[in-house]
Amino acid sequence: MIRRLATTFVPMAAALAFALGAASAAVQEQCRTIKFERGASSADVRGTAPADGVDCLRFSTGDGQNVQLSVSSAGNAVAFTVDGVADGRDSLQFRSTRKTYEVSVFQTMKAVSPVNYVLKLTIR
Repeated sequence: MIRRLATTFVPMAAALAFALGAASAAVQEQCRTIKFERGASSADVRGTAPADGVDCLRFSTGDGQNVQLSVSSAGNAVAFTVDGVADGRDSLQFRSTRKTYEVSVFQTMKAVSPVNYVLKLTIR
C-alpha cells in the first residue's frame, strides 16, 4: 500500500510543481515593468483591471528606500497587492529591501467588464 501511494504521489507532486512553475513563468512574462522618467522619483501608471484576474506590474528598489503606492479608479473599484508586503490595499507605504516587487491590481467586486485605473508609485 505504501509503495503504491509513493508511486502515485511522486508523479502527481512533480506534475503539480511543473504546473505551478509554468504558471509563475507565464505571470512573470505578463508583468509590465514600471519605469521612471530620467531624474523622476515617481510615476503614474495607467492600466486596466480585467473583469476576472489581475493586471501585473513590477518595480525594483534599493535597500531602505521609502515606497509609496496608491491606486484610483472610477467608483474606487480596484485595489492592489504587493507580493510579500500587503494585500488588498488602495494605498500603502513601506521601507524597501533591494529587490523587484510585483504588484497585482484587481477589481474589488466581481464585474463583467474591465475597469481603468491609475497607480501612482513614488520611491525615495
